[in-house]
Amino acid sequence: MAKPSDKKNSPSIKSNINHIAIAVTDLSESEAFYRDVLGLRQIPEPFKEGRHAWFDLGGAQLHVIKAADQRTSHNRSTHFCFSVEDLDAFIEKISAHGLVYSDSDGNEGEVNIRPDGIRQIFFTDPDGYWVEVNDEFEK
Repeated sequence: MAKPSDKKNSPSIKSNINHIAIAVTDLSESEAFYRDVLGLRQIPEPFKEGRHAWFDLGGAQLHVIKAADQRTSHNRSTHFCFSVEDLDAFIEKISAHGLVYSDSDGNEGEVNIRPDGIRQIFFTDPDGYWVEVNDEFEK
């Protein structure tokens, strides 16, 4: 194991995220979910083989890849989170799409309030990946 003083010999990882990749069963369904329901901006992907959809995450990217054989269930503690300026407007939007959300305890239609006052909701994408959306938005 390298000692802290051996920095010149040990590579370091940048502290920013380049991208997150998830494997999905139905690319067009997931692509529509992230683009139309969540409102992420779709960006060009270089492969052009019909297996990828890329989205801008504001400094990082989400790569949605048709690579899963079946949908699976995931633990809510494993999730990614987006922040919005107006959580109530976002809830109206996803509700219009028929998406069911819950608080952190799984109570449908309820909004969780963290100890620091941040409001948050949880739901899954078409493949069962958990998504949190909160109102901790930097202007």
